[in-house]
Amino acid sequence: MTHPFPERSEAVLADLLERRAATHPDKLFLLHDGGEWTYGETAERAWSAADGLVELGVQPGDYVLSWLPTGVDAVQAWLGINAAGGVYTPLNTSYKGNILERAVNLSRASTMIVHSALVSRLDGLALTHLRTLVVVGEQVPTPPGMAVVDWRQVSAGMPVRPRLATPREPYDDMAVIFTSGTTGVSKGVRCSYMHHYTYGANLFPPELGADDRYYLCLPLYHAAATNATYTFLRRGGSIAVVESFNTERFWADVRRFGATCGNLATSMSAFLHNAPRRPDDADNPMRMAYMGPMLEDTEGFCERFGMQVFSCYGSTEVPGPLFSGPVTTNTGSVGRLAGPGFQGRIVDEHDIEVPTGMVGELVVRHDQPWAMFSGYLGMPEQDAAVWRNGWFHTGDAMRVDAEGNYYFSDRIRDTIRRRAENISSVEVEAEILGHPSVAEVAVIAVPSEHEEDEVMAYVVPAPGGHPAFAELVDHAADRLPYFMVPRYWELVDELPKTPTFKVQKAQLRQIGITPQTWDREAAGYRLRRERFTSGSR
Repeated sequence: MTHPFPERSEAVLADLLERRAATHPDKLFLLHDGGEWTYGETAERAWSAADGLVELGVQPGDYVLSWLPTGVDAVQAWLGINAAGGVYTPLNTSYKGNILERAVNLSRASTMIVHSALVSRLDGLALTHLRTLVVVGEQVPTPPGMAVVDWRQVSAGMPVRPRLATPREPYDDMAVIFTSGTTGVSKGVRCSYMHHYTYGANLFPPELGADDRYYLCLPLYHAAATNATYTFLRRGGSIAVVESFNTERFWADVRRFGATCGNLATSMSAFLHNAPRRPDDADNPMRMAYMGPMLEDTEGFCERFGMQVFSCYGSTEVPGPLFSGPVTTNTGSVGRLAGPGFQGRIVDEHDIEVPTGMVGELVVRHDQPWAMFSGYLGMPEQDAAVWRNGWFHTGDAMRVDAEGNYYFSDRIRDTIRRRAENISSVEVEAEILGHPSVAEVAVIAVPSEHEEDEVMAYVVPAPGGHPAFAELVDHAADRLPYFMVPRYWELVDELPKTPTFKVQKAQLRQIGITPQTWDREAAGYRLRRERFTSGSR
């Protein structure tokens, strides 16, 4: 039976925060390296930022960019944007060049809250709508024509919740999360409050509640982080915020913050399990965590660290249609349909359902409005491509058994996932093609020793060109986020193509790494995520 559509007080972020602050003002909600915030203090900081943003002209429904590292400023900016009626639109802090320009322009935002260390990346970009920069950190030179405001001024507004002429509803956009999971360019996924309400209900086991504390080490420009923050606010729990995941300090952080749950997505669990054993491994407060995909030795991991794990299949577009757990063993399944409300089918290329046990594409839908994403911002053609015959097409090949357990088989779309980041091969190829010695390039995924993918580029040199691999890496690193720069490179005379001249990437994936492949990491070229001083208070 379908649950009733939630009331505003049950789903809209500012309403949830106001209710928690009224009923439990002194309960801790957020812990960080610089201190801690109660629910009451969190609400006051949100209202103060909202008041400052309203003074800048932010109105209900406006998209407001947030380009900040994970930390309390990022949390306050998000809560303030939503309390002002705006749509939280975070950007990956690794964005630069054409990818950055396109995301900023696609949002049509006139206001950006930005860390001072990132401002210089805006130089030289053709930004058609951006007019105001709210700078977090020290004041730095800014692009001409931009109004500049200090974040300390904006975030010090009146600590009273602004009353909007048109209150936000569960079906309104809460956030736009940029993601790239196909061969196309990055897309802005419109997420309603109902979308995150559904995500929280499906992804987190009901055993996690008001007494639990979530260890948040994922960036707040990913749905996994915004979903966790939203869910633990809704359930009356708390979060411990750190800038990023670090294998060496993970368990020390968990202990000192008293974190009882967290996210061990993809390579994180492998890094922890491969770390040297310690006699106190199981002496920690974490009792449950998300793990996806499951480690082969999930049972050994759970026994070693004294915990359970759960898993969920989902995406920014689709809030957790499949759920598994809590468990202590890897069954191989990505879960069963989460409920209530989700429906799933395995279909062939004509959208006809295939027999039980046969591999096909997973398509899903939900019987509540606004439970799934509300479309791609400014990209109706992409909406049409994924919605067909009343179902959302995930692009993932799966099978389902007679008991309703779903098993992942392969990716139908040409996707790359590295270190919890989705990568568009088209965007990588476009930047590499800008090198004068490159005639053609094809970018594919190859297996990584860390459970996910590595990026590999096959390059056809231009006539008379002799590109050095180190030169190509430098060229790509100047234009792409660090995680998108290929690790593996190989020069070829030509790329395999169809009779209609499309590159046959399936053939390249079958070839994969060869003795002629150049590995930039083996050659000493390691790229790291840029670190920031978050200005946490």
